[in-house]
Amino acid sequence: MTVNSFTSVSLHPPLVLFCADNRADTFSAVMSSHRFTVSILSEQQEAVSQRFALIGPQDTLYSTLNCGMGLGGIPYLKDSLAYLDCAVDNVVQAGDHHIIVGLVEHLELLNPGRPLMYFQSQYYHPGTLPPD
Repeated sequence: MTVNSFTSVSLHPPLVLFCADNRADTFSAVMSSHRFTVSILSEQQEAVSQRFALIGPQDTLYSTLNCGMGLGGIPYLKDSLAYLDCAVDNVVQAGDHHIIVGLVEHLELLNPGRPLMYFQSQYYHPGTLPPD
C-alpha cells in the first residue's frame, strides 16, 4: 500500500508508525504476519507510489518490479532509496483506520537519491514545494 503519513516515533527503541484503512488487504496481511516492510521511494518512483495506492488485486502489484525479501519473507523494492523491516509493536484503532506502530529491526540504504514527497494531494520534488 502507499501511505501518505509515515512517521518516526522514537530512536530508542527505533519505532515508526503509519495509518492503514481497516478495509485494506495490506492491513489484513500486516495483522496476520505481525510484520511489514517500508520502501522509501525516490523522486523517480511516482508511478510506483500510484500503483500501490490503487485498491484492487494484490497478486500483480509486485510483478515487473525489482524486489528483495526482508525478514519474514516480506518484499521490499530494491530500486527504492532504503527499506525498513519492522515487527508490529502496537496497533490502535482510530475510526475507519488503525495506527500501526512498528519496531524497526533492520534498515538498509539501497540507492542514492532524493525522496518522493506528497503534499496537499500532489507529488513534489525537493525544492519545488509550493510557498506557504
